Amino acid sequence: MKNIYKYTLITFLGLGSIFWSCTQEEYDDYKKFAADGEISYTERIDSLKAFSGNNRIMLQGVVNADPKITELRVFWNDKRDSLSLPVTRSEGIDTLEVMIEDIPENIYNFELRTYDAKGNKSLASNITGTVYGERYQNTLFNRPVTANNLIEDSLAIAYAGMDLSSGVIGTEVVYTNTADVETTVFVPIDEDVWSITDFKPLSTYQYRTVFKPEETAIDTFYTEYVSFTPISKPVLVNAAIPFKASSISGRWGILEDWTTTEPVKIHNGHGGWDEWNGNIFNMESGWGAPAITNGKIYQSVTNVQPASYILNVLIRDTNHSLTDEGGSYFVVAKGDALPDVSDVQTADNVLVYKRINAALGNEYTYRLEFSLDENSTITVGQITTQKDGNPGRFCNVRSWDIVVSE
Repeated sequence: MKNIYKYTLITFLGLGSIFWSCTQEEYDDYKKFAADGEISYTERIDSLKAFSGNNRIMLQGVVNADPKITELRVFWNDKRDSLSLPVTRSEGIDTLEVMIEDIPENIYNFELRTYDAKGNKSLASNITGTVYGERYQNTLFNRPVTANNLIEDSLAIAYAGMDLSSGVIGTEVVYTNTADVETTVFVPIDEDVWSITDFKPLSTYQYRTVFKPEETAIDTFYTEYVSFTPISKPVLVNAAIPFKASSISGRWGILEDWTTTEPVKIHNGHGGWDEWNGNIFNMESGWGAPAITNGKIYQSVTNVQPASYILNVLIRDTNHSLTDEGGSYFVVAKGDALPDVSDVQTADNVLVYKRINAALGNEYTYRLEFSLDENSTITVGQITTQKDGNPGRFCNVRSWDIVVSE
């Protein structure tokens, strides 16, 4: 049989509550003896544990045998503060839990003694416990978000690492799903990226970081909420090795999902897709092929939201030079087309361009930063005027990717 008792006590020195339960087990009488005669002691509370909280602390201990115990007293602050709790013993092992509320943030040494109805007391049991509060709260900060990658209704939140000794256990994310229902998820601290597959586009999510100062703490602490409105990532298709071709003739092909203009098609009506180097993006002239004059390969993305972006173009290698006549450029422009090579530096619709230059080295990423102040259609790609002969000109592109600049 199991007995449960609850008490709530209020004193000048604090508010406490006690919960205890027992199992039916045999017990022995508990007595201590002194050299000059028998002295009765109540049983000392044993197996003490302290559970930290937010301006409160819970103490837990066990009494095994003594049926005479009627009271438990807890002392702290060198006995300047205390509370007294009634105890009703069972015939077995009792576990007592004492909650001390409204106690200032500090480290405390607690002394616990049991008493019987005659005032006999036990030997002291001591335990040290920490109470947390405003000072600890003021040291906490939100886990940094390094990126919000939103593609349609799929959001990937990337997080920076944190010092685990702070007590951080994760983040709480509150967002609106595609059914217009507010949803809360918990992201454990060991997750660097968290994916949400039903995020409502154009909506705002908020998050806060959750801390437990000790693993066994009875309270959690939270930072203030921080809000983000993720921008949908402009998606380029067929934009990395291995590139796909819609038509192939020998080594050369036409890139699928890209617009390739006629001046590029100098290899038996093909060009831009190169079987060499792993099916790569490459406008190549010379070595027996004609020059390319004002050739263009580009792709458009519609309904791009107002924000700041970066187009990253990773090249394998190139031999274009800044002294070449005409030149070759990576370009981002408003609208559904790219300017001519001769107009790239002056065209009103050009948002950003970078000239391709072998001196920058192999395995180099060109970063083209641009901003939009309204929903727009943008076009990205390469434009070039390049020579024939031996050597000719080439630029092997591994990938194209547009990211939102946080």
